Amino acid sequence: MKRYARELSAALSALDQSRWRFELVQPAQRRWISRLLKHRQAERLESAVARYGLYPLDVRGRAADLFHVLDHGYGHLVRALDPDRTIVTCHDLMPLLSADRRIPIRVPANVVRTFRLRIREMGRAWRIITDSEATRDTLLEYTDIQASRIKVVLCGVNRIFQPREPDEVETTRLRLGVPIEAQVVLQVATGGRYKNTPGLLRAFARLRRKLGKRVVLIRIGAPLYEDEADLVSSLGLTDAIQYIGTVPSDSALADWYRCAAVLAFPSLWEGFGWPPLEAMASGTPVVASRIPAIQEVVRQAAMLVDPENDQELALALERVLTDADEAARLRADGLARARELTWEETAKRTLAVYEEVA
Repeated sequence: MKRYARELSAALSALDQSRWRFELVQPAQRRWISRLLKHRQAERLESAVARYGLYPLDVRGRAADLFHVLDHGYGHLVRALDPDRTIVTCHDLMPLLSADRRIPIRVPANVVRTFRLRIREMGRAWRIITDSEATRDTLLEYTDIQASRIKVVLCGVNRIFQPREPDEVETTRLRLGVPIEAQVVLQVATGGRYKNTPGLLRAFARLRRKLGKRVVLIRIGAPLYEDEADLVSSLGLTDAIQYIGTVPSDSALADWYRCAAVLAFPSLWEGFGWPPLEAMASGTPVVASRIPAIQEVVRQAAMLVDPENDQELALALERVLTDADEAARLRADGLARARELTWEETAKRTLAVYEEVA
């Protein structure tokens, strides 16, 4: 959500137009309990006060022709604004999907309850923007918001994600400690269970048995859960996986994409899905889930599989690693698709929604 706010705000400000002026107002983070009490509950209380108390007070009464709430998690702000001049971007409805057991993540019941309230307040806004048709369809299924009030505006990809020449990639591999002969399968994932890490681990074990030790899995993002770490051990993959953790910048993330032979993204659900787009923009072939949002983002530029079929995932990864022509096609198609999804285009389409509301 912070990425969306940052990228969209910068792209809107960079547009060649004189009618609109933009101001980004973010919630103030004030440490008044955690200074005295070093406890996670203190931080949560401060966060709740900032989100539900200070932030609405800050935006209430501000002079503006239009308000754009950039994160549906702050849908309650519509109550502090003029709903007839307000737009909200809805990125996903995962807590509701979780409550209906449609995706394998656990969301506390109290979070689901407050989420429903925030979505209800969001529904009062004049227009809703969604990142994908998939999120639009879910919104129509779970709310009574009229379809005519929802506009789909796909996100863009930062220009830092670009391919490099082979000699530059080789230098990057040496700097990052990636053996030149290694065939890298890359995973970029949060800690969400819907990212389907166990499925990828099982598929990777199949792949490595077939192609040998030159194939390695590099994971960027959240650490493994205990059961996932146990699965790594039971599959005999302890020496085959490298954990990078969270990277400090988009530039560092782009380096890892370029070092990879393929990005594996077997997610069970997404509201949009940035890693496949970032990988394609970096010139890296993608194997991803055949789910609605991912299909929208990649179209024909990635190899799509059933995320719950480990064998199909393993065979797709194997083809990319062993079929040079297919890998080259995916690179070319991926770069072409990524060029269509720019933040400038996202800003232009968002601006068109602003004009419509105004």
